[in-house]
Amino acid sequence: MGDSNEHRIHLANSIAGGLGNVMGLLSTYPLTVIKTRLQAQNKKKKIEEKTGEKSEIDDTKNVDAKDDNNDVYDGPMDCLMKVVSRDGVLGMYSGISLKLVETYLWNSTFYMFFSVLKPHIDDIIKREHAEGRGYSAYLLNVAHGMMAGMGTQLCLFPMNVVNTRMVVLQHKKGKNEKNTGIVENYIRVIRDVYAEGGVSAFWRGIAAGLMLTINPGIMTMIRIRLTELCRANGYTGGGVHFWVGFVSKMMASTVTYPLVVARSQIIVSAETSEDNHTLNDRNTNVLVALLLSIIKNILHVPRTIMRVVEENGGLVALYAGFTPHLSQAALKEAIANTVRNKASALLLAILTSKRQQP
Repeated sequence: MGDSNEHRIHLANSIAGGLGNVMGLLSTYPLTVIKTRLQAQNKKKKIEEKTGEKSEIDDTKNVDAKDDNNDVYDGPMDCLMKVVSRDGVLGMYSGISLKLVETYLWNSTFYMFFSVLKPHIDDIIKREHAEGRGYSAYLLNVAHGMMAGMGTQLCLFPMNVVNTRMVVLQHKKGKNEKNTGIVENYIRVIRDVYAEGGVSAFWRGIAAGLMLTINPGIMTMIRIRLTELCRANGYTGGGVHFWVGFVSKMMASTVTYPLVVARSQIIVSAETSEDNHTLNDRNTNVLVALLLSIIKNILHVPRTIMRVVEENGGLVALYAGFTPHLSQAALKEAIANTVRNKASALLLAILTSKRQQP
């Protein structure tokens, strides 16, 4: 009986987690399209100012949106109106299909791990409180989010590798090159990745990704504490879930954004390094290679951060591009947290009612 109830809770939390973040993505994706188009336009202007010639660069391909008319945008609202008038409302969602699938799988998996771990973490927290060590609950909440993030990364990172290669493959295709189906492209990419380094190649770069699990860890701790504080003061409902999600993501991202910069640098270094042979050796044990890579990248984090600071003129370089990233990520998480809590309660009620029917 107990196990059956737990399974329903885990299933409800997993589905709700995926649906919540899908809704967050759908709500904020037009902002990504507008931001990318404006950034591409600014980049063209800078090149034209330096060279005195018209730039042929078209970075709007990064959002897989049509821009054949080379419109000039006067701002976000002007960009929105022109894209909608030319491509319709669906033009704001061009290229989102693959991201929707990826978002649902990542977050449903994350909240499955999160739900399975929660009873065990809660038991430990109760014991710590009983022994007068209530402060350790903060660290346990961080560990809870990090473990769920690590489990998700280990399970789904190969999908991330393949999807990234798929995007690169599409951008490299020439106009006269024959278009193949998505299944054929996936098979081609999977074969290419395997040919480069065997099974372990599908987890290349995961060490840098595991570092960022500190973000969901901190966000989990802040979200739980804020929710408890709101309930203690009689505040409940969707509005609370919205602002708790917004504030928790904003605070977590503020702390961990330098790691995002360091991760990007580490990935670039790993791709260009000639001595990065550990994961390329087919005869190397996958687990050993992964652990060695994680240790190596963790040791490189402080040095990478210092290099970014030195090369780009100060600590401000660690937060380059932070403002648009923060506003969009916080809004997305606010919507996701609201939908996730409502959907989880609804799904659990449906699953429970079905079981009680004769």
